[in-house]
Amino acid sequence: MKILYIGAKSGTSLQRAEATRRLGHDVLHISPEEFLPNRWPLWLNRQGGFGIDHLVSRVLKREIGNREFDLAHVNSGEVIGRKSVAVLGRTAPVLSHYTSDNPYALPTTERKRWNLFLQVLDQYDLTASTHRDGSDQNMRNKGARNPFSVAPCADEVVHRPFDTILEQHWLSEVAFVGTWMPGREFFLETLIDAGIELSIYGPRWTKAVNHAKLKPYLRGNYLEGRDYTAAIAGAKIALVLLNEKNFDTYTKRSIEIPAIGTAMCAARTRTHEALYTEDQEAVFFDTAEDCVDRCKALLADPRSLAALAQAGQARAQANGFFNENLMAEIIDRAMDARI
Repeated sequence: MKILYIGAKSGTSLQRAEATRRLGHDVLHISPEEFLPNRWPLWLNRQGGFGIDHLVSRVLKREIGNREFDLAHVNSGEVIGRKSVAVLGRTAPVLSHYTSDNPYALPTTERKRWNLFLQVLDQYDLTASTHRDGSDQNMRNKGARNPFSVAPCADEVVHRPFDTILEQHWLSEVAFVGTWMPGREFFLETLIDAGIELSIYGPRWTKAVNHAKLKPYLRGNYLEGRDYTAAIAGAKIALVLLNEKNFDTYTKRSIEIPAIGTAMCAARTRTHEALYTEDQEAVFFDTAEDCVDRCKALLADPRSLAALAQAGQARAQANGFFNENLMAEIIDRAMDARI
């Protein structure tokens, strides 16, 4: 099948595009963001991106040319408005969309980011999103014709375990890989004060009010590809912290960490408890102090730690939440929806 894939050529967007190729499809991958002014995210978030759709539609016309496709798939889609969707509709009879974000029930400060997308939501034959409580109904309320909620996915290639010994600088006791958000700094400070040997990777941590306290534990900024995997694989325990403002009950790390083969210590939610057997395939915490106790207990018992990591990895494989399965289902459902 000939597929036009619209999305960033980095991060999980790139991973899903490559997974689509591995399924045997002929994929043209276009990233409109590459052609926008440097400060386009600020323009979009604060002003709603007036004029962005016009620029993106011109990019799509130029990059697509006269080519035709069986399906046009849009990842994220915050820069795709009415003009751009019209271009996609002329080149492919079926349009599908996926985002792991939550444009259907967002904090006020982020609503403008999704203005363009929500204007054309009803133009997609299939709209897929990471599952949250009430997500399908929220998508319908915003205009989605065929909403489809799915679990976040790990990648078969990027998140495969390493078969060689990692370099020393990747090794750590407990790691958190993620972006700074208000409140996370105090959670991690509790771990540090309790004597946990912590490694923190991710962007925006200079914004933390206790940055001076965290600075000795900051090991790297944004990580991509196998570097991201190495930061998790090199840790004895990797943490999952949630974005409650986004109504998350799990994240992609909830799938990636066990798939990589590292023991996972995650915030307790019904979703986590459904995905993994507690104390056998993962451990869960209710508070920062509880997280400290669980990490210390595992670090003091290497045999149990190894068994937890191994069982978690086996469960992740059995659950099957991987990009190739995700993209195959999106493509099949989108084509069926159009019939």
